Amino acid sequence: MVSRLLYLEPGQLKRCWPFFVLYFFLFTALTLADALSLTLFVQNVGTRLLPHCYAISSAFVLIGVTWYLRSASKYPSQWVFWLIMIVPLCLFMAVWVIVTLLGGHHLWYGLLFIGREIAFALVVLHFGTYLQDYFTRAELNRVMPLIYAGGRVGGILGGVLLEYTSPWIPPSGLLPVTAGLIGVGMVGVAWITRHRTHVEEPTDVSLVVERKPKPPGNEGAVERGIKNPSETDLGEAPTTWRGLMAFVWSNPLLFWISVTTILYFGCRAFLNFQYSVLFEEIFDNEAEMARFLGRYTQWALIGSLFLQLFVINRWIAFAGLKGAHMTYAALLLMACLAGSVGLTLATAMFARLIENELRYGLRNPVSQMIVNLFPKPQRICARAWSLGFLIPVATLVSSVVLAVLVRWELSVVIGVIVALLGFGYLTASVGLIQSFREISPPGFHTWRSRKRGEEPAKETGG
Repeated sequence: MVSRLLYLEPGQLKRCWPFFVLYFFLFTALTLADALSLTLFVQNVGTRLLPHCYAISSAFVLIGVTWYLRSASKYPSQWVFWLIMIVPLCLFMAVWVIVTLLGGHHLWYGLLFIGREIAFALVVLHFGTYLQDYFTRAELNRVMPLIYAGGRVGGILGGVLLEYTSPWIPPSGLLPVTAGLIGVGMVGVAWITRHRTHVEEPTDVSLVVERKPKPPGNEGAVERGIKNPSETDLGEAPTTWRGLMAFVWSNPLLFWISVTTILYFGCRAFLNFQYSVLFEEIFDNEAEMARFLGRYTQWALIGSLFLQLFVINRWIAFAGLKGAHMTYAALLLMACLAGSVGLTLATAMFARLIENELRYGLRNPVSQMIVNLFPKPQRICARAWSLGFLIPVATLVSSVVLAVLVRWELSVVIGVIVALLGFGYLTASVGLIQSFREISPPGFHTWRSRKRGEEPAKETGG
């Protein structure tokens, strides 16, 4: 009964719960770290330096992702996960000790902000890869919304902690709690490693994209870093940076994934800056801002959780990946248009809801299913490219532009740019949905496919 309510197949609920719990603890910690780092930075350093901090964070995220790409394939996934978690755990504890003993300084608040950005990027990047060790692609399309809902429940708990502890515990006093939750996540990874076995995913020879014609001979394969040209469509991934760039350019799906990712994180950076400025003007101290963010986070994530558990899978089954993706693109455009005319508290909350909470509840599951259209080797490559490289680069460029505009006090231009980014994302989304055929994602049977008498897409064995 519960499995049917959650749109799962028999047996999947039992396999899901350890990963749900793991993501719950990790996102309780990351939600606390997000609100705490933003509150402490805005109230003690100010928003004028936020673009600089965004830029520095992006540079360090690129360094972290470069390390990750070299390490993820060499070492067991649980070892990589432990290392990803132990670094922010130590950083949060160190900042808490220093701030408690020596007092606040801009440097420590900046390190906390940057550390949270790096931890968040690497946890999200690796968690998706980690799940592929335990679920096939068809299974992931079903279970991802439920597993990722653990993050929404964790975010709600983080919001409760922020709201109800802020009157008697300073925001910095919650840093040990954040570190402790990350420690629980490390224990969870150890438990999963011991009690769950890896699955072998069959080789998928069907790439659901309309590829451009390949150049004759072996030249195209050499450019892509592929040794055997005949295996290109069987899912072989590029092995060099030159090959990766050629693959991005020649593959319409990955090209439009790249464009929409860049534009989306440009929207995020500008909207985040706009509502942070508004929060700085409205709230007088750390406790007041932390209490507000805690209350807002609870209600926003409750709505996001409801969508993720009971609506998203059904909406995808009804409208398909294309319809679900365009739904989010339209909502983001509305948030950007609100930012272009100047945010009020109500529209700031709406913008944060769209670019933050609904990012996890709607955009990320749909984006993951679109990436899952690639065979597994290309899928890992596409995830690393979009999450690990394009996100920090887009954030870095947006931060530099923001820093220049803030220095010259061109707030009107910021509003114009955020509107253009919103329209650009919607337009690029049209290109994205035209780059793959509208069939049922593995594990789904959409209303359109039923009407046409099609069967759900299945993985093919090698």
